[in-house]
Formats: sequence, C-alpha cells, structure tokens
Amino acid sequence: MVALAACSGGGSGARDLRNDGSGPNEFLVETYKPLVMPGTLTTLPVPTPGGANRADPTPVANAVAAMGGNPNATAN
Repeated sequence: MVALAACSGGGSGARDLRNDGSGPNEFLVETYKPLVMPGTLTTLPVPTPGGANRADPTPVANAVAAMGGNPNATAN
C-alpha cells in the first residue's frame, strides 16, 4: 500500500520536469576572459581595426581546448 501511495499525486514534486521559467538558463551564460594588465605599458600590442579583442569570448575554441584539441585550429 505504501508503494502505491507514493505513486499518486497528480504530477507534482520531483516527477514534474516542466520549466516554470523562474530560474536562470545556464546555457545562456557566457564567460569572458579576465582583463590582464601587462607588466609595462610599452609591451601593449598594436591595435588592429576590425580585429578581435583578446578578452572576447571564444566558446568554440574553449570547447576544443577542453576536449584536448588545438584551439588555434578553429580560427578563421
């Protein structure tokens, strides 16, 4: 009887897998690389108009590096 009583309840509790929309979506979180201050200001790279920023996110290269691949292979 106890086992059958545990199966009742009309879809509430742990068996309810619907998203109520009240929490954050962990798949939309995008991390950024930390800003780094060089030891001397004379070692700053020359700016390239239209070039990528070193602090820009690179999710594809990060995923390749996490799986042991070469992240430079993803560069266009």
